[in-house]
Amino acid sequence: MKRPRPLAEDIAPGVPLTLSRVPDGLEGLIVADLARSLAAKKNAPWPSLVVLCRDGQRMAALERGLAFYAPELEVLTFPSWDCLPYDRASPNGAIVARRMSTLARLARVRGGEASVLLTTVNASVQRVPAKEVLAAQSLAAKPGNAMALEGIVEWAERNGYLR
Repeated sequence: MKRPRPLAEDIAPGVPLTLSRVPDGLEGLIVADLARSLAAKKNAPWPSLVVLCRDGQRMAALERGLAFYAPELEVLTFPSWDCLPYDRASPNGAIVARRMSTLARLARVRGGEASVLLTTVNASVQRVPAKEVLAAQSLAAKPGNAMALEGIVEWAERNGYLR
C-alpha cells in the first residue's frame, strides 16, 4: 500500500490551506503535527502556523486539544472583541489583556520554535496597532530581572504617565 505524503510537504508560506472533514477532537493533533513539521523546515516562518477558527468556542476547543496533544508547543490566542465598536459597554478586560499580550508577543518575534497562532474570523478583520507601535510602547518585566529605574521612568513618561 502506498504511504500518503506528509501534509506539511504541500504547504508553502503565504498559501492558504483548508482542511475539511476532520473528526472532532483530532484538530489539535493535526495542527500540532503541521506546526512541528513547518518549524523544522529551513527558513520557517514564526509563528509556524496561523489557524483561523469559526468562532471563540472552536478556538477554545482547539487550544485545549493542542494543550493535550502538544504541551510543548507555544500557542498564542487572539480572540475577537466581545462588543461592537463604539458600543456603550467596554470590552471585557480579560479579552483586552489577551489580545494585547498576543500582539506584544508577536511584535517580539523570535523564530526556530514550533508555535501556533489561533484566532477567529471576527478577530482577523478587526484593526490592530502597527507592530512598530506595539514594540515601542511595550515593557517586558519578569520577577528576578534587574531593570534600571531610569529606563522604567523613561518608558512610563513616553507612554503618558506623569511624575
